[in-house]
Amino acid sequence: MFRKSVWLIAIALACKGPAKIPVGPPSIEGRITAVQKSGERIGRINVDAVSASAAGLAKAAVRVTEGTTVIGPPPRPKTTDFNALHEGLWVRVWFVGPVGESYPVQAHAGTIVIDSTATPPQ
Repeated sequence: MFRKSVWLIAIALACKGPAKIPVGPPSIEGRITAVQKSGERIGRINVDAVSASAAGLAKAAVRVTEGTTVIGPPPRPKTTDFNALHEGLWVRVWFVGPVGESYPVQAHAGTIVIDSTATPPQ
């Protein structure tokens, strides 16, 4: 009985659909300019936008926690973790919770989408 339960759980996890990208514009979109690891799957990234985002943000210091969803690049985006983030990647970030009114803005990431096929706007 125990083995059957383990197999059912494993199958359910394997059948999980593609990662869900949030609806609405990201809080900031740009290049990762710095990565600071604070643990196995947590840390901070700095994101510089090529032009100010819809929210008017040009730079952000973004905290990545265990609760942050990191979605890998196309063509088949899937959930990954902090270790997939590195300098130079083009990302879209959706903030959760309060945003620190400083420069750069300080916030927690709810979702980060790695968009390696995107090129910055000209």
